Amino acid sequence: MDNDPPAQSPAVDDIQEKLDAVTQRLAAPQFLQHLTPSRLPSAAVSESSTVGPTRDQADKARAVPSGARSHLSLAVAAHGEDAPEYADLISLLIQEPCADGSASTIDPRIVAHLEANLLAAHRVYAEMAAERNFEPFPLSHEDLVLAIDFNYFGLRMVTASSDHRLKVWDKKDAADSWALVESWKAHDAEIVDVKWNGPFMGEVVGSIGEDGRCKLWQEDVTEVPLSGNRFKLIANLGSETNAPFMSLDFKSIMQETWLALITRDGHLTVYEPQDQSSLSEWTILTKLWVSEHNPPSRQVEVGFKVVFHKEKLPSWPAIQAGLDRKSLSLAVAAMNEVLVFRTDKTKHFFMVAKLEGASQIIRDLAWAGGSMRGYDLLATASKDGAIRIYELSTVSSTESTRPASSSASADAQPASPQPAPRKNAPSGIGAGLAGASKSPDTSLDNEKNPGRIRQTVKMTDELTSHGHGAVWRVAFSPMGDLLVTTGDDAAIRSWKKAANGYWVEYAEIEPAREN
Repeated sequence: MDNDPPAQSPAVDDIQEKLDAVTQRLAAPQFLQHLTPSRLPSAAVSESSTVGPTRDQADKARAVPSGARSHLSLAVAAHGEDAPEYADLISLLIQEPCADGSASTIDPRIVAHLEANLLAAHRVYAEMAAERNFEPFPLSHEDLVLAIDFNYFGLRMVTASSDHRLKVWDKKDAADSWALVESWKAHDAEIVDVKWNGPFMGEVVGSIGEDGRCKLWQEDVTEVPLSGNRFKLIANLGSETNAPFMSLDFKSIMQETWLALITRDGHLTVYEPQDQSSLSEWTILTKLWVSEHNPPSRQVEVGFKVVFHKEKLPSWPAIQAGLDRKSLSLAVAAMNEVLVFRTDKTKHFFMVAKLEGASQIIRDLAWAGGSMRGYDLLATASKDGAIRIYELSTVSSTESTRPASSSASADAQPASPQPAPRKNAPSGIGAGLAGASKSPDTSLDNEKNPGRIRQTVKMTDELTSHGHGAVWRVAFSPMGDLLVTTGDDAAIRSWKKAANGYWVEYAEIEPAREN
């Protein structure tokens, strides 16, 4: 803070000294070595309640069984002989249950102090993680690795290479070592993208290659590892435009699955299985051109990518406005803009927003989790060297009758199952569902096409710390509170949303370089 703090009483000075001691302990490498993600305070929040910094409550907190103590306190207690003093103090600073179940408010000075020092602790932890955990290991591919993906639990990894092969790896132990499970030739050309399907449909991998094919592979656990037969081909989809596929993504809601594909000439296709219990036969749910020039000129560099919103439910304001709870939400990078689609109650796609601002093609995009925040959060990585962050909000029922803003001017245009757009006639069942909706939205679009909503988009931040080179990859943490990017500068940068609403860089990880 710029102004000097007012004079404090001896009791307040004593609190400040203890806070400083906690801050030093949080930033100490010896402490961080015992701190794993499962021990972070957020892991204990769901079972916690607030406790005030009084001595009586401290005695009650110490009386709580060890199973109810926070993981952070246990991590401190495991550190050294003087740990009990810090463990007792931390039990006052973070949310832990009292013995009698009572709760009170944390001292605002404690909250302000911890927030001010959280950024520094994040930096130290990220730097130490870079030193201890980011260690290269040979993938034994014979050419460049072009894509990599982890399964839902993060315990399996698949790598795709220009050598036409896929390789599946299993995490062996806590030391982050990986064991090769299977390696096989999957395509007759270089493989440009690979994805794991959701966790409820078996171990299924989808891959696309320059041979113009999308192939789905399912693991047969009865086959011997490294036999070349452990992953069986169960589906083989071809490009309708004869241009190779450029990106694929899966969407899973429990035991239901959908597949999105986009070709190098900008033709989007969304598939659903004929039988959700089997992924061998697929039917087209929708298809359309997403490029203004369809297909784009052969002389220009192209950028296309598809990303489903992976959470089970959309944001709650969208559901209140009439969006189907099982609506599919798909973001499509089309050259230097992003088109956001959703499905109505009849499973027809319609466009709700267009993300603009990039001056060159978009290399990557990410859709953050955390539907409880009330709006959608998306980030793009562009060749122009910028990371752009957008908020997608639902128009309320009182605003739905007003003219749509330019950012959502295309929301009334349906994404037809045919390349040429057409109007979808409302069905009797759909009209009944619209009338039964609890949403007060009575807009014309929702009456004709039940489940369609209006949304507006706002670019909230533009980050350029990667310099003038292109940004290649962008990804959110599972809850959408952290953002990780990498670009031509070969650095991995992480970002966190500050209290003022802007995203700030809090860690930079330089890659290991060979001598």
